[in-house]
Amino acid sequence: MKLAVLSLALVLCVAFAAADIDYSVEDNEIEEFAPLGLADELGEVDTFSVLGILWSALTGGLRTLKGINCTIRRVMSIRDEGVNFLNAFKGCNSAAFKDLNVVLSQVRTVVKTSNDIIHLNSNVCKNGALDDQADAKKNTPFVCFFKVLGKILSLKNQIGKTITLSKKLSSTPGTYGTCNIDSVGDLVSVFTQFPSYVKTCSKLRN
Repeated sequence: MKLAVLSLALVLCVAFAAADIDYSVEDNEIEEFAPLGLADELGEVDTFSVLGILWSALTGGLRTLKGINCTIRRVMSIRDEGVNFLNAFKGCNSAAFKDLNVVLSQVRTVVKTSNDIIHLNSNVCKNGALDDQADAKKNTPFVCFFKVLGKILSLKNQIGKTITLSKKLSSTPGTYGTCNIDSVGDLVSVFTQFPSYVKTCSKLRN
């Protein structure tokens, strides 16, 4: 009974810490918010719940270095799509559009947290080579597990906020002038696959 209570307390502490950390790149960027209820956006109640499907898949997938490798590759795909999105708006006067500028700031936050996770994998997990065959049955080091888990939970919140903000952008042609607003659809498409990415990686834990 004591062990169960202690485990629950640890889970809540990690979730609370991840939800309140600010990963803003610049002072004028929006801060990280508490869990966003992205499930309402996607129609799956437990998909993004800290104690639901995503939590179970995360904790399972991160137990082995093979699962970590898979997760890191998915984080790289999130990071790369975020960079592509930001590049698509170069040369456009996004500062003139408050709602669009907020989305861009949030994507910068996602890119920064993704980079933090990738660096943790190399510097804390000592797993920069991402060798699935060599790491298939290796257990994830304790410090690596919890640091990556905390950052992934923060990334989950940031992805949810990005999707929510993106869906509020105007779809009226010409609203944003020369800004490449079509790239929003590509970003949302990749970001909404995050729960599926996590579930796929969780299946590699054995």
